Amino acid sequence: MGETSAASVADDLNVGVPFCRIRPSFPAGAASVETHGDPYRQLIWMTEPPTPTSEAGQALDEIMRDGDPFEPFARAARALTEAFADPRVLETTGISGLMTVITLPQLSGRAERRAAFDAGLSENAPRPADHAPGGLARRLRAILAAPRRIPLPGPETNLEWPGELMPFQRDGVRALLEMDRLLLSDDMGLGKTVQAIAALRILKARGEVRSCLVAAPASVLDQWRRELAKWAPELSAIIIRGSADDRSWQWRATTDVKLASYDVLRSDADQLFRVPEGAWDVVVIDEAQRIKNRNDTSEAVKRLPRIRSWALTGTPIENDEEELASIMEFVDHDGKTPLPRYRAGPSLRRRHRELQLRRKKREVLNDLPPKLETKLTIALHPNQRDSYDKAEREGIVYLKSLGADVGIQHVLELIARLKQICNVDPRTGTSSKLDDIKDRLGMLTAQGHKALIFSQYVSDVSGVAAAADYLREFDPLTLTGETPPEERSAIIDRFKTGDDHKAMIVSLRVGGLGLNLQEASYVFHLDRWWNPAVERQAEDRTHRLGQTVKVNVVKYACTDTIEERIDRILERKQHLFDRLVDDVSLDLPTRLSRGELLGLFGLH
Repeated sequence: MGETSAASVADDLNVGVPFCRIRPSFPAGAASVETHGDPYRQLIWMTEPPTPTSEAGQALDEIMRDGDPFEPFARAARALTEAFADPRVLETTGISGLMTVITLPQLSGRAERRAAFDAGLSENAPRPADHAPGGLARRLRAILAAPRRIPLPGPETNLEWPGELMPFQRDGVRALLEMDRLLLSDDMGLGKTVQAIAALRILKARGEVRSCLVAAPASVLDQWRRELAKWAPELSAIIIRGSADDRSWQWRATTDVKLASYDVLRSDADQLFRVPEGAWDVVVIDEAQRIKNRNDTSEAVKRLPRIRSWALTGTPIENDEEELASIMEFVDHDGKTPLPRYRAGPSLRRRHRELQLRRKKREVLNDLPPKLETKLTIALHPNQRDSYDKAEREGIVYLKSLGADVGIQHVLELIARLKQICNVDPRTGTSSKLDDIKDRLGMLTAQGHKALIFSQYVSDVSGVAAAADYLREFDPLTLTGETPPEERSAIIDRFKTGDDHKAMIVSLRVGGLGLNLQEASYVFHLDRWWNPAVERQAEDRTHRLGQTVKVNVVKYACTDTIEERIDRILERKQHLFDRLVDDVSLDLPTRLSRGELLGLFGLH
């Protein structure tokens, strides 16, 4: 702001204490200007400075005798930035003037030394007892805490963490530090997010990174922010979301880490190239299978100018090798030179082996309780059977009437309708699957267990909403793609900490990403997605680091229905994809031939 407006602000504040600003040059009209060892930083007193004998004067003198006297002001600016970027604070104010505070520039140079850490690991790092981990109060305490005057940690220096990093996680952090290009494809639940955050924290402490962009599905952005607050509380972070105007100032905000969904990256691609330094120091893409297809979103991500490219995913292939090729085009590129084009084949596989780090649960988690899978074949209720048989007969008649015009989409629509009837009869509301789940929940909850229930549908007829109504005596919570992102964290916290909610019913696509729900020990698949990787992603919301009890997974299929027929086909085809990666995913429209799909209903 100009000097006249600055003086006006001081008058409007009507402060009763000495009031100053920091500027890099001598302004006209200031009441007093002092420099303290830094020719590029000056205190500009908009009121009279404190007298040397006053309490304020003595405190100021102590600050200014420090080797880096402006560092406390940098911490104060960082704390203001963090506080006013917090969603809860933003919800309480509409004052446009706060944009000035939010975008306060941070002091650089010597101020970076506050990122130094104590040597040694500690499993019991101090946490404010009256605040939840990762809360705003804890983040502000971490920012405002006086820095320890020790050298920055080197490659072999242990850092102080809120919990102990496991040996394989340390290896992962080391690989991220040493490699500018890495595909971290550990099994789901092994802490890929924590490893990436730990590496970012070390790089920031070394002064090797200034800007970091994390791309992730919208549903996991809040999870990323919580993990950053826990594992690297001195790093500031902002989630880019809201209207175009809101996103515009959020992109300009001075923060260590910017978090954005893939949809936002596609929409704001032009802004992402206006990085002050010319390129992002680090771009991390989480759930990297989101760029498996070559489309506008994946192209926008691949074109980001960057120095380091890190991709995180437990399923680098869901359907075919071309998906791995698309992900590798991001990993093996800096966004500035011509984009490489990989194709399935020996060259891709060779480069993949050079850039992928993958560890499996059974290899690194000897103490992880087992996950037991039960496939239940259950009979339809009589009412369901009548509705199912009628729908299948009518559907086959319709497909035959189309003759040569029958298409894959027509078959898929019939399959979806039949699967929904297998969940709940649309005429009577009866459900053999939900009756079985209700009986099991009655016994499990009496023993103190909690359960996750997954469905690929969300409707109040056959999906998440219908199941919630059917199981209302257990006070279930629901989470779907229709749940606003800002509400998801609160719902998850209620399930994790509350005793009233014995079950959470989740749409499979949302539940497969970024949730940590070790409080549940039972998982029910109300309907099958026919995609093993997506199902495993959902199950591993609870079968992951931190789980202390055996996880039981129950998968339902109704006898003499389309569910049984498709399951048999997919079991026969599974081995075709095991040769590529450990965790194979099958997508029904692309992995079953036209003849196989029509053959499900006796059509050829």
